[in-house]
Amino acid sequence: MASLRELVQTLLPGATPLVDAREEAMARSVTWVRLLRDRLPAFDGMEPGDLAIVPIATLRSVATDKAARTELVDYLADHDAVGIIALPGGEASTAASDEEALNELAAAARATRLPCLRLDGVEAATLERTLIGAVVNRRAELERQAVTLERQVAALALDGQGLDALIGALAAFIGRGVALEARGGASLAVVAPAGLPTSAAAASAVSRYLSKSRGVGQRIPLPSVPGAPEGERQGADARGRSRDADAEESPLGDDGDDRPGSIVILGDEPLGERERIACDRVAPLIALEIVRVAAELPANAGRGEVRTLPAEGPPWVAIAARQPRPHETDVPALRRELRLLAGPRRFMLRGSNESLEVRIIAVADAADPGAAQIAAKVAKRIGRPVAVSRPFSDPAARPAAEAEARAALESLERRVGGRPGSGGAQLVRAELLPAHRLLGAVAAIPDARRQALDLLAPLLVGTAASQRQRIETLRAVLDTAGSSEASSSLGVHRNTTAYRLRRIEELTGWDLREPDLRLALALALRILDADGGVESGG
Repeated sequence: MASLRELVQTLLPGATPLVDAREEAMARSVTWVRLLRDRLPAFDGMEPGDLAIVPIATLRSVATDKAARTELVDYLADHDAVGIIALPGGEASTAASDEEALNELAAAARATRLPCLRLDGVEAATLERTLIGAVVNRRAELERQAVTLERQVAALALDGQGLDALIGALAAFIGRGVALEARGGASLAVVAPAGLPTSAAAASAVSRYLSKSRGVGQRIPLPSVPGAPEGERQGADARGRSRDADAEESPLGDDGDDRPGSIVILGDEPLGERERIACDRVAPLIALEIVRVAAELPANAGRGEVRTLPAEGPPWVAIAARQPRPHETDVPALRRELRLLAGPRRFMLRGSNESLEVRIIAVADAADPGAAQIAAKVAKRIGRPVAVSRPFSDPAARPAAEAEARAALESLERRVGGRPGSGGAQLVRAELLPAHRLLGAVAAIPDARRQALDLLAPLLVGTAASQRQRIETLRAVLDTAGSSEASSSLGVHRNTTAYRLRRIEELTGWDLREPDLRLALALALRILDADGGVESGG
């Protein structure tokens, strides 16, 4: 019979504890599952060892105040229930009312030392069936859930989402950090699931893996793939002949093993039944995807580096931007649109829908020097700053190039206020990173905001709309190469821009042709950008 801890670990990895439950309480066996219903009696009986599912919408209906909710929890404790699974949401629910009821439920459970967990986004009847199925036959229920995961991974593979997405689905299912290694030990993907109670521990496990490489994690070998090309399975060429020493090596390695690699479950916890069943289900699909990727992508990498670089390079560049979160945009649709910006021989989108960043490897040859055109398209599409690394030609330099692009992106974000994704569709190149760091340090000048406001004070008179127009015009003139570009960024005619500049000079007495004044004004605007804008705090 399964314990409460085992059910939570295997079936409810997304559950958040509302009470610091005792070890012995979580180790109790669950004998049955009871669902709170909007009628009398609210529970269909309650026996020792039963687990209570409490939809918060139903709780608010049958126990309308704090005293009634406390009485309900006392009833569960008196009948020796194992614990409570609270489900926020439902019809007629509001966030405020749900949180109030949840807090009162948790307080009562804490007083009775009854384990209480919160689980979002689950329908009560479905959860009841799942848990009863697990109580009756836990392995069968895990197998059923693993089949759902298998279908999800298959759909991701068919959609061309890449190895990161496939491993991300597995990591989210088991609630742990997961890595994927090729046969030779090269890391193909490393993912920590986001938005789960275990996410912090998973991220820590991923950090340890990246710092110590192969010495960390529990490996589950992938199965061999029937019909895989001999060049991928046994280190031979397409005709079965041995390759010479100077030939390009397979990214899968050539150590004679026909298994394409391993799934690595990260963290100190031993492998549980959920992890083993899930890996057994998806391992064949992941193995097939590794072989497919190795067969389709160009032979431009040696041992230890996966051949996942666009075919028309080198040279390549790494491009980085903050990926919008699901509540901000349709992330899968955005990533599909990004893939259409260039062909796969010139452009590779890395990561998955759950990634925090948009990571791209693009060709930076004479057709698009420095990949400036494609980077500008990415910035325009996502409406966020985009950073571009210096070009690189060695495939092994890809991680360093991605780190360089990320550093440039973070430098720009610090300069415009430290908000991930802030700054609009700007383009920042890594070779200018020292310049961006220097500009970022300007905000640390003692009393910088007051001095910036003093300099710009002549513009900050009249209506709010007039002030905003003057600041926008000044910014456009200082940030662009000439009046035509400034007018284009403002969306007005050149004559309008010229008129506005004359009015600014008449109002302030400035001569905007003076280099030192232009530099000081540009720095003042950047200082205010980094401190919340002109209007923030006066």
